Amino acid sequence: MVLPGTASRICGRRSGDHDITGLPLALTAPEEALPPLFVTTVVPGSPAASSGLRPGDIIVSVNGAPPFTNGAASAGVINLLLGPYPRPGRVAVQLNRPATGRTWTVTLTPALYQAPPPSVTQKLLNGDIAYVQLPGFFGGAADQVLQAIPNLAGGVGGVKLRGLILDLRGNGGGSPAEVSRLLGAFTHGAAYAYDCDVHGNCAATRTDTDVPLLHLPLVVLTGRNCLSACDAFSGAVKDLRLGTLIGTRTAGIASGPAAGYLLNDASLLALPAKHELSANHELINGIGVAPDYFIPLTAQDLSTGHDPDITQALTLLGG
Repeated sequence: MVLPGTASRICGRRSGDHDITGLPLALTAPEEALPPLFVTTVVPGSPAASSGLRPGDIIVSVNGAPPFTNGAASAGVINLLLGPYPRPGRVAVQLNRPATGRTWTVTLTPALYQAPPPSVTQKLLNGDIAYVQLPGFFGGAADQVLQAIPNLAGGVGGVKLRGLILDLRGNGGGSPAEVSRLLGAFTHGAAYAYDCDVHGNCAATRTDTDVPLLHLPLVVLTGRNCLSACDAFSGAVKDLRLGTLIGTRTAGIASGPAAGYLLNDASLLALPAKHELSANHELINGIGVAPDYFIPLTAQDLSTGHDPDITQALTLLGG
């Protein structure tokens, strides 16, 4: 979640799970949130970055109040971190850094944050394993991923890749067409989802057939902030046995395509006209996709720069 006042992301853990739909887990699913509340991302150039916040920093208190009381998340305390831009709303945040044990307090002021256009990032791990981070299934996302992989290999005479790690943690979803195209790099013409009406009539959504197959072992990193199209992609990888899922359960926000209904006051109500099922005809919405290896990130992991999900992925890929 990008906080207006801090331009950082925070989460209350569900055994380490991240936030859902851009809001902290402590607000969207308080029954799942467990202490501590901690920073997961700090945007460069933001007030949070200027104040020295880092991923893994634990939020001990906000204006003197703890974010959890008797193990339950405090919506009032969490809301203090959400704004109220553009009105003044300075908050005093006490932090603890697990990596060093340091405890200190900073005062943060709400500020407007302009998010940069989403893009794919990539790097080579252990010399021959491609790592690609995909923040969303935005227009052109699949082609960016498919171009990043040969770039990492170095073309003719370059590195022979042994596998691909696709990081979908924090992926906010997007276009089903991009999902179909990216899945098409692993299997052609397979039904990976079904849109069904109330009468049980289901139309299959299939993977693209015009994308060259990668022929690479695939590991996908997931979390509770992998939602919508990301839910669908993760479900397809698991059901079609295209790869292995590592991390935590996805968000479970995949209700199906929406239709507009015009009301008599000229307002428009958008509701799903169909519900979406996975390749195995299972419901993802409200449930999410369970990983093959449940490995949640913790504040200690983030603070020390350790990523157990990537470590497990490298192990599976022989790295």
